[in-house]
Amino acid sequence: MSLTNLLLRLRAPVDEPEVDHALFLLGYRNLRSSGFGQIVLTFLVTLASYEYAHALTLGIWLGYSILVGLFYFVLLWHFKLSAHLQKPDRRITRRWLRYRRALQLFSSIGWGATSFLMAPQAAAHNAFILIVFTGIVGHSAFANLANDFLGSMVSAGVTMLIFVAYLPQIYGENILTIVLEYGIYALALLVAMHHTQALLRNAIRLRLANEELARNNAEQARRADQANRDKSEFLAAASHDLRQPVHALLLLVEAYRQQVPAAMNHPLMQHITQAGQSINGLFNALMELSRLESGSEKPTLSEFDLPEALQGVLARSQPEAQAKGLHLRSFLAPGLERMRVCTDQVLLKRIVANLLSNALRYTPRGGVLLALRRCHGAACGLWIEVWDTGIGIAQADQSRIFDPYVQMANRERDRSKGLGLGLAIVRHACELLGLTVSVHSVPGRGTRFRLELPSRLIVAHPKSQVLLHFAQTKSDGVVQAGVWLRGRRVLLVEDDPLVQLAMQALLGSWQLDVRSATRGDASVLAVCAPDWVPECVLCDFRLPGTMNGIELLDFLQQKFPAAIGVLITGEMLPTVQQAAEDAGYMLISKPVDAAVLAYTLGALLERRNEERNP
Repeated sequence: MSLTNLLLRLRAPVDEPEVDHALFLLGYRNLRSSGFGQIVLTFLVTLASYEYAHALTLGIWLGYSILVGLFYFVLLWHFKLSAHLQKPDRRITRRWLRYRRALQLFSSIGWGATSFLMAPQAAAHNAFILIVFTGIVGHSAFANLANDFLGSMVSAGVTMLIFVAYLPQIYGENILTIVLEYGIYALALLVAMHHTQALLRNAIRLRLANEELARNNAEQARRADQANRDKSEFLAAASHDLRQPVHALLLLVEAYRQQVPAAMNHPLMQHITQAGQSINGLFNALMELSRLESGSEKPTLSEFDLPEALQGVLARSQPEAQAKGLHLRSFLAPGLERMRVCTDQVLLKRIVANLLSNALRYTPRGGVLLALRRCHGAACGLWIEVWDTGIGIAQADQSRIFDPYVQMANRERDRSKGLGLGLAIVRHACELLGLTVSVHSVPGRGTRFRLELPSRLIVAHPKSQVLLHFAQTKSDGVVQAGVWLRGRRVLLVEDDPLVQLAMQALLGSWQLDVRSATRGDASVLAVCAPDWVPECVLCDFRLPGTMNGIELLDFLQQKFPAAIGVLITGEMLPTVQQAAEDAGYMLISKPVDAAVLAYTLGALLERRNEERNP
């Protein structure tokens, strides 16, 4: 930079409030150490000069320098509150600049006056003063750059002039050499100070820019998270409203198929059923993947019986296996009957259910095995494995199968083979729970998916009963409930008229004794006569009235302690699912598969019979 540009810069400094505020904070933080340094060095010079300097001169210099040192602490106290301001204030920075320049000037006068402490015949002492003076000028010039370049330059110049003014009496004819040396030193300091302050201001600008960028990124991340949450909430609300008619459609179709068996062979009925099931699978997969990717779903840890949970998932997969003529079996290693784990039960069931569904979908013949075994190695605890005799996965494709919408064996995008979201859901859910999932496959021979549960999740506990299976799916696809279900009393609480009609039609086709209510309040008791006590309550979650589904089931449990509560809802929020688990109620998500509903009712009611008649 030329001298002209330098002078223009000194006359018209750049207005940068943020940079000036940062320089103020930097200078303020250095006040304490500068004040201690001023006082300590003053006493050291006084001790070194005690034998050589005039007593009065030394006393005046000592008193003056100590007062300057104390002034550092006065400024420290004066700007104490201002140093905690987060936003720049021009009035404060300008006042700081005035006070700090005055302090620099006073300090410069004191250190420039150290030449008066020299003695004509004390060469070693004079050399010491020269060294101290040279160091002080260099240190103060760069230490004060946090204030301003002009103040540093003026203070350094004043120090030089005062110091050199007394040197002729000490060095006589050698004074020109000393003045020349210090002139070169001052010029070098001036150039170095200019470049150093430019670098300092640029560094502060970069830091402020980085902080602003970090704030913007944090704000963008916050907005993205909020958008994800809003999206998840919207999808959850929209899904509930859209699931209702789909739920009713599937139930009505199933009820019609059972009342008119001849309609089963009509292609239109088959297409309607397939379309409804496709919509159901699409809703479930998209909603689940959306929640997991958005980060809105948080694990809810609870202790539960692992074999019972796996058996429940296996039972829900039986209809699909029987419809394809596949053998769906389970294996429980010896010694694991009493095994309990502590993790998110809902998410773990989803993982296993998706692995089973994937295995059944790509297994044209043979069977699928769900196994629970102890894993090998000290670091792990349990393996949940899903084996199949399906088409297998090529080695080159195994790294891609956990990506969304990837289907190695469905390049034609046949909707009957799913959407390619099941394994993506498995991967995200495993990451959320801190579990490890791996795959081993041989094309044409089958695949094994392995879910590893670490030992820290395992808790021992006595074995509990597992669900049994009581519905069968005939080869023609019609769900046949057990004959013993006839006449069993079921209370249905559903506010959607279409869904209520469909549920009544389906349950009536199974010859269940069904009564219905529409509100979540005490009016539900009006449908129950003294001689009619429900054995099972199928309840929606969102209900008009004062109570939601879980609260209504709690209320009915007090009135009918023997009744079994089942929550049937289109709500996909994990809080609802976990609340149902905590309250001890089974939750079935809409749209409900008729076979799953038959299995569930059969298992729950039979368990209640066994409890009454052990």
